[in-house]
Amino acid sequence: MRRTAVLALASFVLVAGAAAGDRSSPRSTASAKRKQNTKLISRGLHGHRPNGRSAHPVISGDRRFARIVAFDSRASNLVKGDRNHASDVFFIRRRGHVGNRGTKWTAGKTRLLSRGLGGVPANGNSFVPAVDGNLDHAPSCIAFLSAASNLVEGDTNGRVDAFVSRGPGGAPSRLTPAGGQAGENTTAVAVSGDCSHIAFVTGGRLYVRSGSGTQQILTLGPVSDPSFAVGVGNDLVFAAPGGVYLSSNGTGTPKLVAPGGRDPAYNASRRHTLAYEAGAGGHTQIFYKDLGGSARVISRRGRKLGNLNSRDPVIGNSGYYVAFESDARNLGTTANRLRLDRNHRADVYLFTDVRELTLVQSVRVKGVPARRGGKHPAMSFYANYILFDSPVSMRRGRGPRAIFMRYLGPV
Repeated sequence: MRRTAVLALASFVLVAGAAAGDRSSPRSTASAKRKQNTKLISRGLHGHRPNGRSAHPVISGDRRFARIVAFDSRASNLVKGDRNHASDVFFIRRRGHVGNRGTKWTAGKTRLLSRGLGGVPANGNSFVPAVDGNLDHAPSCIAFLSAASNLVEGDTNGRVDAFVSRGPGGAPSRLTPAGGQAGENTTAVAVSGDCSHIAFVTGGRLYVRSGSGTQQILTLGPVSDPSFAVGVGNDLVFAAPGGVYLSSNGTGTPKLVAPGGRDPAYNASRRHTLAYEAGAGGHTQIFYKDLGGSARVISRRGRKLGNLNSRDPVIGNSGYYVAFESDARNLGTTANRLRLDRNHRADVYLFTDVRELTLVQSVRVKGVPARRGGKHPAMSFYANYILFDSPVSMRRGRGPRAIFMRYLGPV
């Protein structure tokens, strides 16, 4: 049974890659089986386990290079001198020879990004990073939110602000609405694939930084969940009263593209495909559609919708893959659609449009959800690397939540 599942998984990855115009060299399904693994990313100094919670991983969208991973963490032993007892934003640059083949990801040195002026510890929490990178651009910036007042000069508003580090790794600079400091908290930030556009939400209003200017995007009401297109371009999607909207090039007049939806993820390479949350069957489900086409629920098994809530979609591979988090216990966990989810926890799933199936990815053992599940999915563009957080001892389900990477092999 397990061999059948492995062969089917390798088959759908290869078929989806071909459908998206992938020109990788062929590989055997047996090779794919040997290479798949799950490993700890938020590792403490000298190989020790992290001593605090880590969450909200992101990975750059630069093809299979996937050069950068970022996350937030309360752990104090990821880098030297972390003494602020707060959540910080960290990033890791991929080490060694990095080619466009989706080979095993090797972590370089963990670096602290949310540092104060002069290198002192930040005096407030920093969290929810966003990283750039797309099919045409290597990653060059990381944005994040922070309540710290000592990351830049003159931060006296006492609010959560958005910041961006270019390089990445350079000193953070602050993003504010035109006219000076914000009087309200900033609640979300997103960066386009080439970092030419940065969107942030302050006091429910949507702003986009482009070049040296910042403009407000007029909406029908409070905005949440901004997200730039993956693959190519600077199109921006977000949620506001009425559903999900799309702003062409991040500055155009918003157009309603998914009535009633929220938390969107959008692909603009080859297909123009949208994944988002909406209600169906008494629960929050993940919907999926090509723009102009009909929407369908993908958090399902056959005709049965997920029996609990699903959320946080991320999209890739020209719209053929969607990863998401789900509390549902009736989704297929393996490539032959077995249901092995018995942990009663949120888990991270990967959906493929090629074979219309879901596969659980927050696992220690293939196809079997981790004891305490996984949250906050992130995915490289071609889905070679899927990230999530789970207790650092996945086998026992104990310890602070840490960042793990599920490697699906080269494609």
